[in-house]
Amino acid sequence: MALHVGTVTLAIVVALVPGCSSKVGFPKDQKMDVLFPPYIVPAGHGIPDGHLRPLGWQKRSSGRIRETPEMPSAHALYVKYIKNSKPVLIHDALQDVQTIKRQALMQEPLHESHVMKFKKFLIDYRFEEWYLVTPIPKKMMTELPLPSCLRCGTFYDRLYEARLWMSSGGTASRLHSHEDHDLHCVLFGRKDFIIIDEKYRNNFNFVENYKNSGSGHSTMDVERVNMYKFPEVANTPWHHATLSSGDCILIPAGYIHQVRSYGRSLSFSILFSPSLEFDSSDCKKILSSNNEVKEEEGLTERTTLADAQYMWIDGDGHRVLSFDRMEPVLLRSTLLHLMRTKENFYLEQFEHFYNDAMKRFTTKPAAADVFQMLTSDVGRDYLTRDDITNLSDEAITSLSRVLKYGQFPVKIKKRVEL
Repeated sequence: MALHVGTVTLAIVVALVPGCSSKVGFPKDQKMDVLFPPYIVPAGHGIPDGHLRPLGWQKRSSGRIRETPEMPSAHALYVKYIKNSKPVLIHDALQDVQTIKRQALMQEPLHESHVMKFKKFLIDYRFEEWYLVTPIPKKMMTELPLPSCLRCGTFYDRLYEARLWMSSGGTASRLHSHEDHDLHCVLFGRKDFIIIDEKYRNNFNFVENYKNSGSGHSTMDVERVNMYKFPEVANTPWHHATLSSGDCILIPAGYIHQVRSYGRSLSFSILFSPSLEFDSSDCKKILSSNNEVKEEEGLTERTTLADAQYMWIDGDGHRVLSFDRMEPVLLRSTLLHLMRTKENFYLEQFEHFYNDAMKRFTTKPAAADVFQMLTSDVGRDYLTRDDITNLSDEAITSLSRVLKYGQFPVKIKKRVEL
């Protein structure tokens, strides 16, 4: 898909919701006054409640997640919510949302990806069961705010990816989780979230991205839940949140969630990686109105998404590893970043990262061979934090070459004169 920003053409990818085309000559219903959470009427006749109904109809919500009236400081975000793994809905988190919307838009259970002209998407997405999800193009990043809680502190240096979401309504995501914290902000429209503690993932036939990753998705059809196949859904507690223009939600790493949109909506999310420690010493301290110490988030020049660095970025509509992250000087920190809060770094973790980073190559060294190159000096099949910190310059340089060029460095044997 081509998105035109000024004279620059940007490619983006559209995700299609399962089902046939719904285009029948008139746009989809744009109303946003849908009741959520739903009012549950017992099915009766021996049929389980919520059978073949959308997720949320099987058991009443346990209530709203925590809410706060304004964006917390970086320190408060960590201490109150991330450290204790508590989701939170942040009201009025974005300032001047109407201006942001105008500027951004002026820049002109099976999911499929299609490439098309952005003009065609804007015309047809009102009729089709489509939504757009893409790494945010650099040009558009200059028009979107970097949330104040991420402008300083440890998480400013652990930003993983920024994504753009756009829908004409009537769309629903899979039930899924991330291994990174997710700050999702709505520019306009409405989004409903179902939030479930990760300890219940076995109730949904959850498939992990790799072993012990904390990320993955359920194979369950969230639009028509088969209660005979997934009977434990009726016993699984869940909480909810409804976001409107200017609101953000923090979903800590590992939490299972599902998202629904109603009417036209535009939002963006920032994934940032968990850390064993948190340091906000670079945040400027000021006094709040009640004379308590409060943080003024970071430096004044860190105001837009473009003012930060991310591990994964947009590359002509595709998610690509930032070239800076492939440089030897940053590769050690990149590997430590990928460990998140885990004690050891195994092949499965590396392979998941490696396969994403190497998609642009038709042929490449096997992930196992590259990882063996990194572990050859430690005498075991995994790496610790100290191992990564102490990786030889030769190993780091070799990994850099593989990531950049798709091949191991060629070792030239010196000619011996007789």
